[in-house]
Amino acid sequence: MHDVAVLDELKVGGLTLRGITRGGVETCLMVPELGVMFDVGMCPPGALKYDTILVSHGHADHLGGVGYLVSQRQLMRSPPPAIHVPQEVHEPLTRILRAWAEIEGFDLQWQLHGHAPGDRFSLGGGLSRGCAATCLRTTHRVASLAWVVERTTSRLKPEYVGLPGPEIAELRRGGVDVLDAHTEPLICVTGDTQIEFFQQHELARRCRVLVHEVTSWTAERDVAQTRQWGHTHLDELVAESERFTGEALVLVHRSMRHSRAEAERLVRQRFPAGVRDRVVVFGH
Repeated sequence: MHDVAVLDELKVGGLTLRGITRGGVETCLMVPELGVMFDVGMCPPGALKYDTILVSHGHADHLGGVGYLVSQRQLMRSPPPAIHVPQEVHEPLTRILRAWAEIEGFDLQWQLHGHAPGDRFSLGGGLSRGCAATCLRTTHRVASLAWVVERTTSRLKPEYVGLPGPEIAELRRGGVDVLDAHTEPLICVTGDTQIEFFQQHELARRCRVLVHEVTSWTAERDVAQTRQWGHTHLDELVAESERFTGEALVLVHRSMRHSRAEAERLVRQRFPAGVRDRVVVFGH
């Protein structure tokens, strides 16, 4: 059984990040304000509430609890979860879920959607009103995606800002379009990736919150060794970090070799002054 105490929680950039991110052990990140969960992990406490799940890749530490999640939600009479995965994962995961249904002796229900890099779709209404998810290719040992959630809202066009409300209402009644659509990238969650993702995707670097993996933090496992396994080393992200323009750079997927205290000390010591105060370590 999971202990709720293993979950970390961070409020940053107007969002709550709740979950567990241990390199090679378990990754699941919930964002209640958006009604979205990134990866499944082993289905930690709270994961069953989420109807929409954005999966980075098929490694068991990120997806191992999916059969349990589908089964338990059906037992709770919740709607089948919408699980969005890389297109390369769709067919083998379908086989796994069908086998799990056979083992359990239930006609399990789920919605499984395979995606190619660049796919974009609306997250629907409710908490996700006005939000869309876009997937971007990451560089890992297997097919993998980062997910960006953007919100589109309507704002007054600059030429109408400051006008009294009755005048704006009169313009609208006269058929004048006084609004512009404004799209803001709220959050990007990279999943497992090498540093190339950060280097290549300006959209991710300007998200309000960028959740980026840093698996290795010291010379105990150097850059070459870290890259061999499809991950990012602290040295690589420090060198690129000043290109981040958002509010919070949240570092996750820390190897069990490194404590949180060590990671926080290294953030203070290693990151440039211009970005240091926007870097946060996540995960107990």
